[in-house]
Amino acid sequence: MYRRKIQLVAGTTYSVSLPKEWVKKNSLKEKDELVFHEKNDGSMVISGCAPEERITNDIYLNIDEYIPIIDQVLFAIYYQGIENITLFSRKKLTKGVRLRIRETLTYMSGTEITYEDKEKIKIKVLLDKSKVEVHQILYRIYLLIESSVLNLMEDLNIDEIAFNESEIDRLYHLMAKIISVSLIDSNVLYSSKIRNISLIPSYFLVSKKLENLADNVSHLSKYLYENKVDFESREEILKLILSELSRSIRHIAGKNSRVFERVDKEEFRKIDEMIAKIPDKRIQKYLEDIVRYTLDIEDEIINISFHNQLGEKCNR
Repeated sequence: MYRRKIQLVAGTTYSVSLPKEWVKKNSLKEKDELVFHEKNDGSMVISGCAPEERITNDIYLNIDEYIPIIDQVLFAIYYQGIENITLFSRKKLTKGVRLRIRETLTYMSGTEITYEDKEKIKIKVLLDKSKVEVHQILYRIYLLIESSVLNLMEDLNIDEIAFNESEIDRLYHLMAKIISVSLIDSNVLYSSKIRNISLIPSYFLVSKKLENLADNVSHLSKYLYENKVDFESREEILKLILSELSRSIRHIAGKNSRVFERVDKEEFRKIDEMIAKIPDKRIQKYLEDIVRYTLDIEDEIINISFHNQLGEKCNR
């Protein structure tokens, strides 16, 4: 941490000297421009160049080199905030490759194909990153999980759960994109409502655990549907899990100044005992994983809420 005093120059301008070590570390020199970004709490962030200059907006990719992993490559490009993607082949784009590209794009919010011929596909990302808040994404994922769990508790509609699962996957990739771009663009960091860059890993883990939890809800529902089986205390187990998940996500999505408290161990001991009595080991495993992800999410929310409270105290 550096400390500097504000100087009054010529009676009209205020100035602060920059630490020599920081200037050298960031390869800055005389007459270079600096970018000042004011945060909501009144503090100021200084960067050596505009975030836009550090982000590449265009990429040209020879798809022949990445066909087996084209879906993961597209996600990696999407996460970096690149807006214009051109995929080309020196041969011919096969029907199978085109289908894989289109399927991948369904999970990439704000993307569309703007040009296509036999050897080339151009993709444009139209998403406005400055208007996406991570807390809203997390809350929307929770609402979809809630819908699937209620479905599982009542009338098992496998199609509705599958639809929810696809939407959750899309929101997870959007979350991963916003978090990744926040690392290199401070404007996105603050517009996304992440208060501290050090909290990015926790936000990512919360979104990943939610996606994992949703996967297990989907797998459990498919297993019950395909095998025409059920399990004892289904409603009670799922209600307790859903109640705790609701408490967790509502805390992080709301404006809470207090540190989040983990669930009473007795509550989840009851769930563990009920799950242990289920004779079907496959059902047991799905439920155990759902419980584990719920508790993992709580640990990360404790971390986020503590750091946020600490930051508020430091800014008083």
